[in-house]
Amino acid sequence: MATVNPIEFSDYVVYVDESGDHGLLSIDPEFPVFVLAFCVFEKSHYVNVAAPAAQRIKFDYFGHDQVIFHERQIRKQEFPFAFLKNRERRDEFMQRLDKLVEESDFLLIAAAIDKLALKSKYKQPNNPYEIALCFCMERLHSVLKTWDNSGREQHSSLRAAGK
Repeated sequence: MATVNPIEFSDYVVYVDESGDHGLLSIDPEFPVFVLAFCVFEKSHYVNVAAPAAQRIKFDYFGHDQVIFHERQIRKQEFPFAFLKNRERRDEFMQRLDKLVEESDFLLIAAAIDKLALKSKYKQPNNPYEIALCFCMERLHSVLKTWDNSGREQHSSLRAAGK
């Protein structure tokens, strides 16, 4: 009977998020950009440093760790971030978030698509999400290859905006 080779997992985890709308039919002139970002963490750093620090902030401010740090909700001080209307609490919270990012070791791979420029350059432009995803995936593949992690099973977490 043949032995099945165990799957070799990557040493890294990738978190993917987007900002902006990727549609080209009606473009918001205030924010005509679509951005896709990959945050690449070494799993040991994520598990031992980044995730516990993020959880500590969540428990300290919300009493649980189910809150997602959405930039728009934080910036607009919307639920569950309404407490940020208090300047002192906002300054303290933002300092904690800044420290979390500063002390987290990760690689950021991002693509920003100017949708107005894309529409003006091409008669039938490709979807900005697909373009950005292609750029980010190519870069991620190159990085993982450099880090000797190509060919391993790679995991990622995609969060759609607003979810």
